[in-house]
Amino acid sequence: MYIPEEKISEILNTSDIVDVISETVILKKSGRNFFGLCPFHSEKTPSFSVNASKQIFHCFGCTAGGNVLSFIMKYHGITFPEAAKMLARRYNITIETKEIDPAKRRELHLKEGLFRLNKTVMGVYFDELKNLNPGDKASKYLKQRDISEDIIQQFRLGFAPDNWESIVKVLRDRKISKNMAVQCGLILERKQKTGYYDRFRNRIMFPIFDVNMQVAGFGGRVMDDAMPKYMNSPETPVYNKSRILYGLHAAKQFCRQAGFVYIVEGYFDFLSLYQHGIKNTVASLGTALTPDHVRILKGYASRIVLVFDSDAAGISAAKRSIKIFLKEGVDTRVLVLPEGDDPDSYVVKHGHEAFNELAKNAKTIMQFLLQVSIDTHGLSVEGRIRILDDMKQQLILIQDSALRSLYVKELAETLNIDEKAVLEKVRELYLNRTAKRSSLIDEKKDDDKLESDRREEQMISLMLNYPEIIDEIKNREVLDYFYSEKLKRIAKKIISVDPGKKAFITDVMARMETNEDQEFIASYAMNDSASEDIRKTALSLMNRIIRVRTKQENTLNSKIISAEKGCDSDLMDLLKQKQAEIQQLHDRF
Repeated sequence: MYIPEEKISEILNTSDIVDVISETVILKKSGRNFFGLCPFHSEKTPSFSVNASKQIFHCFGCTAGGNVLSFIMKYHGITFPEAAKMLARRYNITIETKEIDPAKRRELHLKEGLFRLNKTVMGVYFDELKNLNPGDKASKYLKQRDISEDIIQQFRLGFAPDNWESIVKVLRDRKISKNMAVQCGLILERKQKTGYYDRFRNRIMFPIFDVNMQVAGFGGRVMDDAMPKYMNSPETPVYNKSRILYGLHAAKQFCRQAGFVYIVEGYFDFLSLYQHGIKNTVASLGTALTPDHVRILKGYASRIVLVFDSDAAGISAAKRSIKIFLKEGVDTRVLVLPEGDDPDSYVVKHGHEAFNELAKNAKTIMQFLLQVSIDTHGLSVEGRIRILDDMKQQLILIQDSALRSLYVKELAETLNIDEKAVLEKVRELYLNRTAKRSSLIDEKKDDDKLESDRREEQMISLMLNYPEIIDEIKNREVLDYFYSEKLKRIAKKIISVDPGKKAFITDVMARMETNEDQEFIASYAMNDSASEDIRKTALSLMNRIIRVRTKQENTLNSKIISAEKGCDSDLMDLLKQKQAEIQQLHDRF
């Protein structure tokens, strides 16, 4: 599918980048821009900026930037045509498509086919459950778990029969490609290659929706003690476990309203809390939480509450997750339920008010880790030394120095150890790790950036923010004096856009072919510090660029000519080599 350029322009001119990004990032207005926590890297202080008038975003921390299409592509991990289609649907824009290259077409068709197949199979599983007699095992099991008909309907729960070829038969009857079903993870090929069999059998089925309400995969649970208790779809082109959270498609609006989100481990934990009115909840699909999960949730809530069972497995799961939350700098609490309870059983026995009241006393991450370490080692002299060793590993992960200092003080008081001694232990570990990291990283210094590149970047910034100077740049052929080939290439694309157009930045961004170039444009379009006389500033900069390039080239050329006249071949070679090095250095930027 090829989307015509005029249709892309319509999508960009119709969409509102602030509205679109606000669905996944909490934005607050500050001056002319909106700011929030970047969804593409971990940070505690907002450095992610959105400019409504220019319809661009830029992160001053990780340099991500671009227009609304760039954001959709990067955030959802999808292709340009998929992002364009998503926005077109949102704004009721009809896309008349043209042909694209065969490889891209196959990729898009595969994803669309997988989504369609998952939706079809979801309907099959749902009908299987609906058509069961009340006395059948699956119906009785869901009734015992106190799952209502409304929840079954809303989340399209289903049943996979105890049959090796139930879905295989559906595929055969409906003439659906078995190869597609294999790629979906719904069926498997027999070892002897004599046919196929169903992956999910005799299980309650949970369709897994992505945030766009499409069925990305499935989870299945047995109704007895058989193992494995839970089984999920494998990774596929449409199902990425590190980015999908169960129930987020239904819970996201409630997370925004409450300002925080509960994370539970299982499907039934989620469904039970949701059914009892605790709708700001998601489940982790039984897999380890990832930085992507945390960054996605940060777009819907400023606080995260991890809810775990009180058994050894629950404590272990909480400890595994904590490192990610510390690095991401998000306000995180840990709620460990009373012994013998999980979220499902607790809310069924005590109700949602009791659960919310219990959650108010959820521990901070450090309080939780300290309690676990005390329970493990005790408070003897040897135990306190081991606790200190445990806790210093966590304290160095806290990026906020003030917060780290408060936790050091709390730890020292709890263990009855001098605060300076605790601080010294933490500092010692931090310095050791920093030294190791520094020895492995080849630091790139600002000095490597040539002065001429800075001037050329200033010129590009002026062109983007004050397009009225572009005609003068063209007349004086300033770009011919640019050293950097990269900056010259970008500048030529900028001057190819009509500077009188209202959506000038939007059109410039659309001409950039790579993410790197889009990020560059977003960065310099944000730098719009006003000057009293823009034309005077621009003329001065143009003169400087032309003069420096001319002078440097004339100086080198003169020296080379003098060396030729003096027959000093060694000097001539050195000068030519220097000339080439200067050009190569500029070409890198």
